Amino acid sequence: MKLKHILCALVVVFSTVNLVAQQNNPGIIKGKIIDKTSNEPVGFSTVSVLEGPKTIATISTKEDGSFEIKNLEVKSYILKVNFIGYMDASRKITLTEENKEINLGNITLEQNANTIETVSIIKERSTIEQKADRKVITIGKDLIASGTTASEIFNNIPTVNIDPQTKELSLRGNSNVRVLIDGKPTNIDAGQLLQQIPSASIKQVELITNPSSKYNPEGNSGIINIILNKNTQKGFNGSITSGYTFGITPKTN
Repeated sequence: MKLKHILCALVVVFSTVNLVAQQNNPGIIKGKIIDKTSNEPVGFSTVSVLEGPKTIATISTKEDGSFEIKNLEVKSYILKVNFIGYMDASRKITLTEENKEINLGNITLEQNANTIETVSIIKERSTIEQKADRKVITIGKDLIASGTTASEIFNNIPTVNIDPQTKELSLRGNSNVRVLIDGKPTNIDAGQLLQQIPSASIKQVELITNPSSKYNPEGNSGIINIILNKNTQKGFNGSITSGYTFGITPKTN
């Protein structure tokens, strides 16, 4: 029994030492991701630090495109950046005892011309366009494949989240969000509405985080405008069980 206790104590000691060592790693890599053409920040893009085939750390950039990765060992890495609708970017980085903190400055991402062309023709890939007052996500087959309803694909859109238990919709962590359909309000609960809209019927999603005065200030944290494909006919029908049912029926010429 004594030997068992000693072994357990040694495991705890070594685990603690290893954890402290990881927390005290001095390496820091930081920078900012921007669009090559517009010089606008590419917020919520994915930044990964790799050592060979192994991923050491992965984070999302802030809304202003900035990132900072801490607690890295002093050694060589590959920094990889990717985001929907852009070509991947990578940098070779070497942290040394003399240079433990590296600021990469601006890292530019170039829009994938092939992806943009594909979206306009057969919509294979989703793209995100940053405008002055909103982000516009064009829904492609990659997002549609993540779920059959709007509720399922929304969890794959940066800054948007739907609670799996309550189905509550939030934008940038705030649940006070207003949902519009083709720019028009609806009195149906947002969580229920998104479960009833087929993902294949959505053309674009606009995330308006700073609504103009023309919008009712009900959605203090922002507005989500769902733009439906033009070849769909929208209708709201009463339902005893669910209160409302959202129906999508293809138009016939």
